[in-house]
Amino acid sequence: MTWLLRNARLWGVENTHDILLKAGQIFLDTDEGSIFDGDVWDLEGRLVLPGLTEIHAHLDKTYSQIENPEGTLIGAIENFKRTESTRQPDDIRKNAMAAVRHSISFGTTKMRSHLNLSQDSDLDVLRILNEVRYELREAINIQFVGMMSLDGTREEKKRLESALGLGLDIVGGAPALMPDPMSSVALALDYARDYDKPIDLHIDETEDSDSVTLLTLAEACLSSKYAQSVTASHCCSLAFQPPEIVETTASKVAAAHISVVALPLCNLVLMGRSATPKPRGMTPVTRLIESGINVCAGSDNVSDPFNPFGNYDPLMAASLTALVDQRTGTEELVDAIDLVTRNAAKAFDGTSAEISNEESADLVVLDEVDPLRAICAPPPRLATFHLGKLIFKAETTRTWHC
Repeated sequence: MTWLLRNARLWGVENTHDILLKAGQIFLDTDEGSIFDGDVWDLEGRLVLPGLTEIHAHLDKTYSQIENPEGTLIGAIENFKRTESTRQPDDIRKNAMAAVRHSISFGTTKMRSHLNLSQDSDLDVLRILNEVRYELREAINIQFVGMMSLDGTREEKKRLESALGLGLDIVGGAPALMPDPMSSVALALDYARDYDKPIDLHIDETEDSDSVTLLTLAEACLSSKYAQSVTASHCCSLAFQPPEIVETTASKVAAAHISVVALPLCNLVLMGRSATPKPRGMTPVTRLIESGINVCAGSDNVSDPFNPFGNYDPLMAASLTALVDQRTGTEELVDAIDLVTRNAAKAFDGTSAEISNEESADLVVLDEVDPLRAICAPPPRLATFHLGKLIFKAETTRTWHC
């Protein structure tokens, strides 16, 4: 199926353009548009963005019981463990399917989900999520990250091999929560190198200013010349460290080409519970961007013990990141879109996420004409296209009686 989207407003472009979606690719303002006899949609100047990338989710936990009286990260982990064994496979599948569909309806065409991989029963969850991935394969590209204990046991390595056989894409874990974070980072790199896989680690998800696992990761990557992509998610302790530590860490992270994912929603919920006044707890996005680091934004946990809030809307994550980091200048607001398009796509699979000729036809149509309003107050999404195929379309009717 081919589509012609007339009078589309592209991000950062003054004039409107016609976008032809053909054979899974984008063609701008072609002569073919004048004789096109397929599906035509006049967008009347509405914004069209590249398909959004949800770079950090947790489909194995989503829409589960949200009880966490302590409200802390450790409390969330413990509460999830208490209920983990009581969950039914059908519920895990149903909840994950609902989460992915919600994200697609917000314009997401790529999603990366972390999932626990610390016990053999977690392989069953991976199998369930693989079913979801397969069923929605024509609608969205999904990657899975295995969150391992990084303890180096024979059992862990066997479990990792089994997960890779089932289609696990990326090596993961949370080194700062391990007894020896430095050795955990080294082990994650060893696993990734041995199996030729990218890395995406939960890094320094703490308000402890002495937690410098991100610096350890950057130095390890620089010394090992590891060739695959590396992503560091959270990096909260940077928000509590003195400027000289942040400067040193940021320069090495930039040199190591590590992408950093800001996760404002969960960090606002979990970080700084015992502090007065309460800190924001999110990684210092502006400082990282100024260092040349590829910074992204993600939704993280949604409606589970880690976070009762959220809705799998990457634009909401980008908007909240800008708000929390007080990026209120016009250029800063416009650039916030990159956190869930260009930057996130680069971390996801190295693609460019551009609306230009012969690029993959992953697009989202917004019910908005003003770019600043699109990030300051994320509008309804009217359609999501993946590889030129219409995946989601909203039918809206508005009637005023005043």
